[in-house]
Amino acid sequence: MEDRVALVVEDDPIWRRILSDILSEHKLKVYQAADGLQGITKAYKYKPDILVIDHFLPKINGGHIIRMLRKDSIFENAGMVLISFSDEYVNEFWAKEYGADLFLTKKNGVDEIKKRLSNFLILDFRSKKDSTKEIKRDFLEELLNMMDEDLRKETINKDILELLEYVDDEEYVMRKLESIFHKFSDYGAFYSMILSLTAGRLYILPVKRYTISKPESLKDMMIKLIKKPITPVKWHYYGNFMVEEGEPVSVDLYFPVSMKGEEIGMLAFSDVEPESRRSLITLQKDISQSVGMLFSVLNRVYDYKTAATEDSLTGLLLKASILRKLSETLSLAKRGSLKLAISMLDIDDFKKVNDTYGHVTGDKVLKEVGRIIKESIRETDYAGRYGGEEFLIIFTGCDANCAKDVVDRLLNNIRENDWKKVGVERITMSAGIAEYKEGVSIIELVEMADSALYKAKRSGKDHAEIYGR
Repeated sequence: MEDRVALVVEDDPIWRRILSDILSEHKLKVYQAADGLQGITKAYKYKPDILVIDHFLPKINGGHIIRMLRKDSIFENAGMVLISFSDEYVNEFWAKEYGADLFLTKKNGVDEIKKRLSNFLILDFRSKKDSTKEIKRDFLEELLNMMDEDLRKETINKDILELLEYVDDEEYVMRKLESIFHKFSDYGAFYSMILSLTAGRLYILPVKRYTISKPESLKDMMIKLIKKPITPVKWHYYGNFMVEEGEPVSVDLYFPVSMKGEEIGMLAFSDVEPESRRSLITLQKDISQSVGMLFSVLNRVYDYKTAATEDSLTGLLLKASILRKLSETLSLAKRGSLKLAISMLDIDDFKKVNDTYGHVTGDKVLKEVGRIIKESIRETDYAGRYGGEEFLIIFTGCDANCAKDVVDRLLNNIRENDWKKVGVERITMSAGIAEYKEGVSIIELVEMADSALYKAKRSGKDHAEIYGR
């Protein structure tokens, strides 16, 4: 059998000599190259069976050389080794992604490298020597273009995966993802829908002047485009939209986002410029796996945070979470930068509900109350289940009178709700309201609201009282 040929591509002359000597000890005819372009040229000239390539090379890095050569049938069965000073910037995973058969780090020392290379050379790697193909200028240019394309893909995917660092702030991640798409294409609006059983989240990010109306209609349209959509318990909408007015919703281009065969979201675009359609389609194809991974992690983080902060029955914040939020808002109020009021609410005669209809019906009532509270308060307010049938609402940027307007509306919604659908005749609530004053602590503020609630209970129930009035 013909003796095997090796090529060492290494810009450091000392390591080039060390690696060449190791290969020579195994009876390989060794050629050397000092940079990436020289390495490609000699690879096609000598068609080596074994290639040992440093990652950090002048002109073209070793990972891209391996990826490009692997695409040619000449080197399909050649043995390729990627070597680096450390595994900080490139590791075994990325080496495999490039197409290398072995990854070595110089920090492990010459003896370890010699041992692993010797074991590697036992395998019968061979390139196609019968090929008459030699590298020419136009072919080298083609390779460089291919490398530029692969470098572009690698850079974009790296940018997307780096967003995993910020998964605690999902809206920030979506805005950064939009900015990546916008670098390569021109469109009017970017929509990102993320689906989990816990909640569906729709981000509406117009790039141009208009504002989207009625996000629910956009959500319904996008859901219909998914073959087997997950059905979330609830929906949240973020970004630029108006409930009543705005431009009609339209989607010109959309891409389902999948992970392990399950569709967990969608990216969609409006008013896509004709010359941008192809670039968007190509870009999505190149980054689909990275986006799928990003959405999957966002779902896991969201579900974990929800389980840790939300009451599973009412969908409102847990007691610890609502008190933590109260502490944050109170700190702002103490600096004089925010008005603050709170309300303690209690379902009237709830014990009778449980005694008369049972605890299953009682749970249905609590769930319905949670829904009505969420729909009645403002976007800037926070609501939590304080315990049993008692609830706490935080009104930010709001004094006692402002808070009472919201609470009165809430109590009326409770009063007017069709309670027969959950199996009871009628439900009412009482509420106490307290406004933050300088020097008041969290405990004192809650006690003030609780005192006003007690007053409402004693004076006929089904209404709200303000502390101190």
